This record gives sequence, structure tokens and C-alpha cells, in this order.
Amino acid sequence: MKKILLTLFIGAFVSCGDSVVENNCFNNSIQPLSFDLNNPQLNGLLTPNGSAIVNGGINGIVLFNKGTGGSFSQYIAIDRQSPNRDCGTPMIVNPPILECPCDGTKYSMLDGSIISGENSCAGGARVYTVTQSGSTLQISN
Repeated sequence: MKKILLTLFIGAFVSCGDSVVENNCFNNSIQPLSFDLNNPQLNGLLTPNGSAIVNGGINGIVLFNKGTGGSFSQYIAIDRQSPNRDCGTPMIVNPPILECPCDGTKYSMLDGSIISGENSCAGGARVYTVTQSGSTLQISN
């Protein structure tokens, strides 16, 4: 009985995790990118709901300040390539929403999930991992 309870507890604990949406349409890998928050290009990230666009990924990457802290990452990095791959134009950044200019599908910049429209992929926009060390942000797969 104790083993069953322990197994259920561990299973419940392990299932609690990041709510980042996985997308099966993106198979790209990126070399880790580093950015200094003191760089004027990233001034938009200094306030909650602020954003900055940087080179990288498939069609550029938007960094977004979710305004969270503590044990949660304050920043998220999302590829500006439309998950539907039906558009060569980068998604439009209008925090807290990313919008495909070709089909109007909208994605949340909080986690990459689809808000409205249709998506032919399982999941939402391509989200990269962001780690912060002091004033340096590192973006990786």
C-alpha cells in the first residue's frame, strides 16, 4: 500500500511542471544566444509586458517580459515564424499577442499557446528556453 501511495505521489509531483506549449511543427535547433539586458536594443524588456526583437531562430525571436519572478522565469523567447508555416513574413508583435499577418491566427506571448484562429500543428508558437544570470539572458532549445 505504501508503494502505491508513493508511486502516485511521485507521479503527481512529476506531472506538475512548466506550462510551455510544445509544437511538433518545429524541428529547428539553435545555438545558444546571449544578450545583455544593459544593451539599449533590449530596453523594452525592462518593464512587465515589454518586448524586444532579436535575430535568431527561423524568422527572428521576440523576447517578452512576463512580469513574473521568483521560481518562474520572468522572460520568454518565441520564434516569430508562424507555426502554420503558411507565411514567410514574421509574426506581428503586439504584446501580449503575436499574430500571423497571413492568416490572422493569434498566439499568447505568455506561453506560446494559440488564442484564436487555426493551427495545423499540435501546440502553439515555437518557444525557446530563457535562462538569466545577472544581466545576461541566454536563449537555447
